[in-house]
Amino acid sequence: MPSFTVGGLSTGVDYNELITKLIEVKRQPINLLVDKKDSYNQKISSYSDLSSKLSALKEAAKKLKTTTDFYAKNASVSDETVLDVSVGGSTSEGNYTVSVTTLASEEKEVHNGTGLTSSSDIVNNSGGDRVFQYTYGGTQVSLTVADGTSLESFKTLINDDVNNPEVTATIVNDGTNYRLIMTGNESGETNTITIDAGTTLDGTGSTSDFTASSFAENKTASNADFTVDSLQISRSSNSIGDVIEGMTINLKTEAAASTITVTADTDAIKTQIEDFVSAYNDIVDFISVQTDYDSATGVSGILSGEGTARGIESRLRSIISGNVSGLTGDISMLAQMGINTNSKTGQLEFNSTTFESKLASNLDDIAEMFTDSSSGLADRVYDYIGEISSTVDGSITLREKGLQDMIKNIDNTIKGMEYRLERTEDDLVRKFTSLEQLISGYNTTGNFLASSINLFA
Repeated sequence: MPSFTVGGLSTGVDYNELITKLIEVKRQPINLLVDKKDSYNQKISSYSDLSSKLSALKEAAKKLKTTTDFYAKNASVSDETVLDVSVGGSTSEGNYTVSVTTLASEEKEVHNGTGLTSSSDIVNNSGGDRVFQYTYGGTQVSLTVADGTSLESFKTLINDDVNNPEVTATIVNDGTNYRLIMTGNESGETNTITIDAGTTLDGTGSTSDFTASSFAENKTASNADFTVDSLQISRSSNSIGDVIEGMTINLKTEAAASTITVTADTDAIKTQIEDFVSAYNDIVDFISVQTDYDSATGVSGILSGEGTARGIESRLRSIISGNVSGLTGDISMLAQMGINTNSKTGQLEFNSTTFESKLASNLDDIAEMFTDSSSGLADRVYDYIGEISSTVDGSITLREKGLQDMIKNIDNTIKGMEYRLERTEDDLVRKFTSLEQLISGYNTTGNFLASSINLFA
């Protein structure tokens, strides 16, 4: 509504409504620009959705682009009380016999608790500072134990020390005494705990004795000793990931053995390929809808006429349906493994019988087609999506920036047009106000003359 008021008493004309309609007519070019701006914003939003779908396809391709990722594996153990395992795609199929001699262990040093009947008992009542010194895993620590320190505070002093080399102190009540226990957090024979000669918290001068002689080794730091297919191995941890490639073995029981069986997980491989196809089809369907033109209704999709979107679809289709050259196997394209392109929709469709058969008989050939380092299908899809999704010079990024620039130009144009429209509005108000004043003056003069004529009649 206009922010002005023009009276129409003299002419009987509603100038306010007249000016409003005139401005509405002059505003039509601005409205068209606003509609165009909305269209550009919708395109940017649609490209953002497309980017998300491309990212999903890229992630699906990543799971197929290397032999390590492609070859999902299953692992089972003959006795799960002895050990458990996890495997990756790089683990070779086969059987592995693991015999556990001893498990890796952390060290525990237990104080005798002499004279300590409560966790609040004072361990240093000498009137001055004392020292507690110990070494763990080759790292020596010296702690200052202030006068008046209780057993509980002594435990906290050890645990909260910024130089603590992974030792945890706890307090246990054995029914008579409260005893400090120092436990190494890491297993392995090199992770021993020793109470060192620098300790002056030694039982003299109203202190508790925390020298080496007051501690007993309750548990010894040791390595895990085991064999894999009769090969003797020692490790500092019970979780071993560096013996068989791609496999992590978690030892659980001493003096026992178990056999690990590794096989190809064809169900997982099948799922990875199905996810790849599904992600591709999602993109094809999205672009088809977004670029469609309905001749019956005259309605166009948001990305109709967008060469960037069409180019992406065309390039992906070329990669997906093309032949992978230079392979040694019998399968070099998706169609040969039962994945065909629908000529009408462009989407990929499974021939389940062929697909299942090829997975069972030509798994290595299928793997080579996806993973070949120079021209593998998954690798090419992965690289292409990375290229067009680049935040620097990817085609989607450049198109979005172009649309954003056009929106900025429209905003600047609208701003100028709005300014001129306001001036036009003000000018109309002035003109119609002047017209009203002029006609009012004529009316006044006419009324005066009419009155004068009547007076002399």
